[in-house]
Amino acid sequence: MQDVVDLTLELCTIPSITGSEAGVVDDLATRLSRLGAKVTRQNVGGVVGRDNLLAVADASRPIDLLLTTHIDTVPPFIAPSVIGDEMRGRGVIDAKGIAAAMIVAWERLLARKDGAGENVGLLFVVGEETNSDGAKLAAVSGFAPAVRFFINGEPTDGLLCRAMKGVLAFQLDVEGKAAHSAYPQAGHSAVHQLIEDLHRLTTAAWPSTEFGLTTLNVGVIDGGVAQNVIAPRASAKVMMRPTDDPDRILATVRSLLTTSTKLQILTKAPPVQLHVVGDEDTCVVAFGSDVPHLSPLLETRRGSPLLFGPGSILDAHTDHERVSIKDLRAAADAYERMALRLLEKA
Repeated sequence: MQDVVDLTLELCTIPSITGSEAGVVDDLATRLSRLGAKVTRQNVGGVVGRDNLLAVADASRPIDLLLTTHIDTVPPFIAPSVIGDEMRGRGVIDAKGIAAAMIVAWERLLARKDGAGENVGLLFVVGEETNSDGAKLAAVSGFAPAVRFFINGEPTDGLLCRAMKGVLAFQLDVEGKAAHSAYPQAGHSAVHQLIEDLHRLTTAAWPSTEFGLTTLNVGVIDGGVAQNVIAPRASAKVMMRPTDDPDRILATVRSLLTTSTKLQILTKAPPVQLHVVGDEDTCVVAFGSDVPHLSPLLETRRGSPLLFGPGSILDAHTDHERVSIKDLRAAADAYERMALRLLEKA
């Protein structure tokens, strides 16, 4: 049996920033093959080695449950280390430590005399940190099997999520007309127009539902050429966490924009009710995940997704990304425990 701490350290030593996941994909494919798994790969985006991975014990057996997470990370790469009773470094919770916990749980399931692991597969995808292109492709292409359940791994403080907010990311582009700043009437400032658009968006009253409050963040702004030139262009990238129908929210967004402002949708997914198991402690999370994009895998859309993982989302995407060793080991136990409960219903 592999040790989840050692496995996490080894996986996190390999940089896998979104778009450059080939190294960790190769490593995982080799490891899983050595465990006796039937491993298949699916290229995503045409970059050599940037692949989704599916591992099953027996390709002829039906798969009732997938343990799945992403293996890409946000930049920059931060080498892993163990300091006291915690592990630090990029990916230790988001989400290569989670992948390691899933692998350990799967090994345990396979070692059981009742053969529980024969009906469980592992699905590791790329691209979650940008536009979930790996999950989207895996779900609609026939690469991954139809299942009754899947457990998606994200840092949830070791709580099983009963619901999650949706995601709506978009880019705004404004074309202006350059002119000397001393004569603003001779041009049209794209920056000023964008500021007005963003002001309307950031001060709007967004819906609140049983999922919580819809939030909006202007994450990136770019534009202009010099302080003494009327800006000929401007753009912004915005991320919303909708708790209502994202199409309805998108209609409101469009109504608040200047008619000449162009809107490009980057990714969109609705809020989701999630499956809970037994007496597991639960929570509601505000962040997005691959859950909505993987939902087509659920048999006739009547199956159930779950979301669970060790560590805090507040430590993800930071220079202090960390997870306690105790929580990492507990996650492997939890994935095994939940899998056994779910397989009773499959």
